[in-house]
Amino acid sequence: MLMVRLMDGDRDAFDGLFERYSGRLRSFMFRFVGDREVAEDLTQEVFLKLYRKPRSFDPRGRFITWIFAVARNACIDWLRLRKLPVVPVGAGGDGDDPTLEPAALAAYAPNETAVHHELQKRMQEVLGRLSDKLREVFVLCAVQGMSYEDAATVIGCPVKTVSSRLSRARDQFFQSFKKYLDASRRRGGQ
Repeated sequence: MLMVRLMDGDRDAFDGLFERYSGRLRSFMFRFVGDREVAEDLTQEVFLKLYRKPRSFDPRGRFITWIFAVARNACIDWLRLRKLPVVPVGAGGDGDDPTLEPAALAAYAPNETAVHHELQKRMQEVLGRLSDKLREVFVLCAVQGMSYEDAATVIGCPVKTVSSRLSRARDQFFQSFKKYLDASRRRGGQ
């Protein structure tokens, strides 16, 4: 395990950890705080803390849940300090950026690209309407693909709470998004 190697003083293990997890953390933080530059800065801060204090990790636990909890706390701290509204963005994806890369968009016709951007914008708006607690569990589970158990560990709540919040988040998200789609159909049919 890379983290155990880092704890034993192997600084090369840090590079492996950064390469393996930085993209997922940056993506999570981007959706949480709604600002690419802030997410990049927070990602650097999390890994700087990891580099300086590798022994803060308890090797009996799972590294992924621990690092996501550290990232979550960094986001919450930043939001509290800045007192800015949370505007999560993105619909999900495997890469660092929740929107398609320009090269990927080039494969689409211009009208498909416009539709993609409009859907991204509407999804951002819908995510932004979720409460912090619902948005948090929605991003961890529905967007990042984290298990209920891991999300519960990250958030520090029971698994049933994650399940309940995710159910409500999905319901609210899809109800709001459905209203947008219904309105679009009505406008298109006129």
